[in-house]
Amino acid sequence: MSAQNRRSLSLYVSFTTLLLLSALQTGCQRGEIDDQAGGPTTDELVGYYSPTQIRLLPFTKIRSFDDDLVPDGVAVSLRPLDGAGDPVKAYGSFLFELYEFRQATADRRGRRLQAWRQTIHTLDEQRTFWERVTSTYEFQLSWEGEPLPIDRKYILAASFEAPGADRLFDDYVFEFRLPPQAVPNNASASAQ
Repeated sequence: MSAQNRRSLSLYVSFTTLLLLSALQTGCQRGEIDDQAGGPTTDELVGYYSPTQIRLLPFTKIRSFDDDLVPDGVAVSLRPLDGAGDPVKAYGSFLFELYEFRQATADRRGRRLQAWRQTIHTLDEQRTFWERVTSTYEFQLSWEGEPLPIDRKYILAASFEAPGADRLFDDYVFEFRLPPQAVPNNASASAQ
């Protein structure tokens, strides 16, 4: 082996040894987490993967929850989104309010017709309402009281509140129409 090759090999071995000693001095061993690496804190992770907005989806509509065609309430399709805009599960309380729609006004909400509260605090409640295929929550909100007039627009307002987080809001405007075979004689849906 030539003198130059020996010198190159010696420099390579010295450099490699220096790198190994440097790595050992930092205290990073297998299985340990380096807190100095600049990764997110636990609070930041919770913030990243918690809802920052909610969206009522176009699948939200008045519908029948049984075998007849007479509507029983509002079927709600709602998707919570994290800070990156991706679907995420939510733990907390949802409030839904159904309003009459007012045309050509700054505040389109008219008289409040119904209100529902739905909480999701347990894994069983998650399993009940979470739809895995669409990554949405599906709620069946039955109404009570007077019949809901058909062929009119309505606003469904949703809010979500979780402990220690900001309250989130969304509104959805839709029209209530019945198929011709389901229209009752008095032109309004029967309340259940």
